[in-house]
Amino acid sequence: MNKYQIAGNPPRRAAQLKAHSQRGLGLVSAIFVITVLALMAAGMAAIVANSAKTHSHEILSIRAQSAAQSGIEIQLAKIASSSSCQGAQTKYNFNTQGLYECSATLSCSSVAIQDQHFISLKSVGSCGSGQDRAVRFVEKRVLQ
Repeated sequence: MNKYQIAGNPPRRAAQLKAHSQRGLGLVSAIFVITVLALMAAGMAAIVANSAKTHSHEILSIRAQSAAQSGIEIQLAKIASSSSCQGAQTKYNFNTQGLYECSATLSCSSVAIQDQHFISLKSVGSCGSGQDRAVRFVEKRVLQ
């Protein structure tokens, strides 16, 4: 007689009692595993979404920096040909590949430091709009 066999009961009845006591355990285990996997999938999706948003903002920041630097270079080329600095602000809107929908706002001023005359250029580059907007500042001073 095995341990599942009850005195007076045939072996078939003992097998039925054993199966009855374990009924539903597989379902509970499957639901637990599915829940854990679903939580892991949701966590991974949140990480991927955050990573994509961070990456797109980094690209906008680099584009804004390039727009500000490009504005400085354009203004330096104008100063090289005219040798003067305009006091008013100048705005450049870029529609080229890489700087599409970016702009640079420049201001120019003359500064004298210890008997030397400098041209001070300040550029504010911006790309994007609303929450997806990046702004970068570049300042350059050149000897006149």
